[in-house]
Amino acid sequence: MSTFRQLVSNTRSMHRILSTDAMITDRAIVSEIKRVGLLLIKRETNLRKLWATDTLFTTIPCLEMIEVPITDCGDYSENLLIARSKHKLPRMAEGNYNYVIQGVYSINVLGGTGKRLKEITINRYLNLLKLPAKKNEEYFWINNDYLYVSSSFVDKIRISALFTEDIPNEIMYPEMVCSGPNFDLEDYCMNPLDKKSYIPGYLEKQVMELASETLRKTYFSIQQDVSSEGVDGQQVNSTPTD
Repeated sequence: MSTFRQLVSNTRSMHRILSTDAMITDRAIVSEIKRVGLLLIKRETNLRKLWATDTLFTTIPCLEMIEVPITDCGDYSENLLIARSKHKLPRMAEGNYNYVIQGVYSINVLGGTGKRLKEITINRYLNLLKLPAKKNEEYFWINNDYLYVSSSFVDKIRISALFTEDIPNEIMYPEMVCSGPNFDLEDYCMNPLDKKSYIPGYLEKQVMELASETLRKTYFSIQQDVSSEGVDGQQVNSTPTD
């Protein structure tokens, strides 16, 4: 799997005009690569492909949770406590089957992966609470970019998802939440261009071709004219003579 810097370089090399024009920044090319890549990935995930691919998803190893009342995200009469992520999550890709999330897990007291949580919507969970017989299950849902868990006793979560925004260091590398920071300085200070892309290898060529075509049309819309000899050429502005 290529880094974003490699994808940018390969996209520029597809067309000479892209490789020599300084007006098109690396950031602009990365943005277009991500846009096209997400479109193709959504197509694949909607077909139930790629869900078992580890390289597609980014894992937040230890997401800190805090205790909040359920009224924080829904209308419920009883005084019920649940858990909510301390920080808002970066935006995640969405498809036909809600968010593109590979899994959400609680973290046990020893720091290992605990129970896998079931995804649910807040409205459906509130309806479950009204039933006389309640299942002994733990659920999660996303509301206003926060992650919620049905149990207030869950204080740490591991989540693997397809994020469409860069994950802030305070979320990706939290201090003193899961027995201290679990990263090195190189990870913490890495340039976003040097990070591995989430685009599967078999889609890279198609992504670069589509991104390159869009960039050329956006930045180099040159009006063409046909000369009297039938040769295409750039239209030249002329000044009439007396």
